Amino acid sequence: MQNLIEQLLESEGLTRKLSTDLALYEYSSTGKTNYWLVIHGEPIITPEIQAGWLSKCKNATADPALEKNINLLIVWNTDSSKVLASKRVHHIEEDSYFFKKHVLPYTTEEFEALRQQIDTQGFATVFRESITTPNTFTEYKSNYLEGGWQSLLYRLAIKLPFIAVNSSGNSDLASLERNIREKIQRTANPSVLVATDSAIDSLANQIASPNVQPEDLLTFIDEKLSEAGYESDR
Repeated sequence: MQNLIEQLLESEGLTRKLSTDLALYEYSSTGKTNYWLVIHGEPIITPEIQAGWLSKCKNATADPALEKNINLLIVWNTDSSKVLASKRVHHIEEDSYFFKKHVLPYTTEEFEALRQQIDTQGFATVFRESITTPNTFTEYKSNYLEGGWQSLLYRLAIKLPFIAVNSSGNSDLASLERNIREKIQRTANPSVLVATDSAIDSLANQIASPNVQPEDLLTFIDEKLSEAGYESDR
């Protein structure tokens, strides 16, 4: 798994800082530099451990903004897919001290299955094309509780948001949008869903900001629903 993570980061243009023994990567996009520290193992992260990691990272670069723009990816090989949505994972990711945290749990079976797909189809095909195919998503839903290579593939794309995937063609997107609209109109209260869909659709510009927080997005949705005449339960 360590080699796969390294290959993914390098394929997306991240460069490793060789001035430290930690797996610290630098990523520049739209004039902004972000950093990713990759740790493999069970997520045991005390304040002392995190302070030590951050100190080493700061010593590896002269960038004074590192402390505000550093992500921590914890790659955790676990023996059960049940841990994927565990409270432990959520608790760690909600802790914003020292790093913006991302926990990537995976089972050996998931990794071996994904590795086989990469060996068969090729790295670029799996991460640029297979990830967006309907067949991959259908198989993911069928094996949701058991996990699988599809689940790990999606998990990687979520935890590493800079991964570039090929988007669907315009005709596919138009067809998908029509189907969604038709299903919304067949519901008991379509106007609420239309307002919600519009609010979510307008999040694009908000998400583009590197400093946006999840609670900011929820507040933004509430404001949009309020403008449409609806109140949320938050």
